[in-house]
Amino acid sequence: MSNWRTVLPGFALRLRGRARLLVPLALALALAAPPLWAAAAAEPSSVAGEGVELVVGGRQLHVFRAPLGALSAEERAELAERHVREALEKGGAGWTSVLPLAEGVAVQLDETSLFVVLPGDARSDRGETPHALANRSARVLQQVWAEHREHRDPRLNLLALGKLAIALLLLTLALVVLLKLSRVLQRRLSARLSQQMQQLLPGAVRPHLHSLLVTLVVRVSVVLVWLLALAVLVAFLVYALGLFALTRPAAERLLDSLLGSLGQAATASAAALPGLFVALMIFLLARLLTQVTRSLFDRINEGSVQLGALDAHTAPATRGLINLGIWLFALAMAYPYLPGSQTEAFKGLSVLLGLMVSIGASGLVGQVAAGLILVFTRALLVGEYVRIQEHEGTVTEIGLCLTRLKNGKGEEIALPNSLVIGQVTRNLSRHAASAGGSVLETGVTIGYDTPWRQVHALLQSAAAEVPALLREPAPYVIQTALSDFYVEYRLVAQVEGGGALPRAQVLSQLHAAILDAFNSHGVQIMSPHYEGDPAQAKWVAREQWHAAPAPGEGR
Repeated sequence: MSNWRTVLPGFALRLRGRARLLVPLALALALAAPPLWAAAAAEPSSVAGEGVELVVGGRQLHVFRAPLGALSAEERAELAERHVREALEKGGAGWTSVLPLAEGVAVQLDETSLFVVLPGDARSDRGETPHALANRSARVLQQVWAEHREHRDPRLNLLALGKLAIALLLLTLALVVLLKLSRVLQRRLSARLSQQMQQLLPGAVRPHLHSLLVTLVVRVSVVLVWLLALAVLVAFLVYALGLFALTRPAAERLLDSLLGSLGQAATASAAALPGLFVALMIFLLARLLTQVTRSLFDRINEGSVQLGALDAHTAPATRGLINLGIWLFALAMAYPYLPGSQTEAFKGLSVLLGLMVSIGASGLVGQVAAGLILVFTRALLVGEYVRIQEHEGTVTEIGLCLTRLKNGKGEEIALPNSLVIGQVTRNLSRHAASAGGSVLETGVTIGYDTPWRQVHALLQSAAAEVPALLREPAPYVIQTALSDFYVEYRLVAQVEGGGALPRAQVLSQLHAAILDAFNSHGVQIMSPHYEGDPAQAKWVAREQWHAAPAPGEGR
């Protein structure tokens, strides 16, 4: 209560300060408006193909379409405008009537004829008659005469200003209350929904749906409050415009326009319900079909169902293609039933989206096609150890766009399918899978002064020191090149399992064993940038193998 006691007096002072500026402005408008109203009291205006309108005080009295003797429709409208202006400036009771004449029906004000409605002014295709048009003009003229007298009455204008001030105060109070209501709703709904969600939502989905549902409900409530505020503002605008004779026709047109728009929206919504129901049924059927295909391909992936070439390797890609086809077919079938699908705007948007997809998806289509080729040609399988360019690792995923590898450092490498299919892929595990391992190889360069048989023996003895290398098939050594200054040797073995991280560890152990074997026999491993023999051979004596800080034998 203390807040309202402090806020309301300050608000009243501010409102009174604004009123000091508003009242003189309104009085000046009321005093200056009579000549403006008289200027706009009766102004004929041409409507292309519909005749000439006679608008009085913002209201349409009549539309002249036919000539009368030597007078054209425009001249009739100008003459009627002059008669109406003169009649409004005169005093009188303001009685309106119609008088049948030989040429048509005359519209009178206080027994003075202002203009004549001719048979040619009536549109027979719409069921109009001169007598009905004259009666309508008489009713509008009566309203115009009353508004003209009201506008020239200072007492009524001051009363309207007082009503406007009260309405403005009520509007401000209503907007303040709605603002407070919005804040209270946000606070209380958040607390109440949080408490309810803790009780209703299962523990597994609570972290994912709690904040989403609370935010959604709170935002919807706030939007409803602001829509109510907008409705209050529109109601104030219609009421304020209706207080004054000058703006009352605008208020009526605004209200009719709003009601017409709401009616059209309700009618369009009702008309769209059958189409929305059909579209919803199509999407539900598509959802059901995707669930059936998911269940089928899950069984294929588990190995319990075998359908020709479909197996655990091709099942994910095939399921994605089938689901994509189902949803595209469902969208094509439901499109004619969507609201607004037959409008030009909707068709233009569809063309624009299609153009954007066709231009932007060319690379995506190429990636998807490459992924399908990889899957159905079985160039790669998940779990195999491969080398693509300088990238090496275990295949963890073959998607529609990317192929993912995991290397020995624990890094994930994502390669575009177009790159994979365009490069030579070395599969190091497929033909070694029968022995339960994958191929592991490494190389050294040794000078020509070292017997090649000794190098073979040293490499094979180093391989024997690594327990993870398979004994069958046995490791072997090949000379891959006779370079200018050295011979290139490669040790080829098979390692247990196909994981990337164990392979990296085994390769590190094998390199350590090779260094120990060559150092123990005094054989120098040449550098690829060898230019000449050093004065002293570059190898490490056994007594230096455990130099500090390396742990030594027997310590």
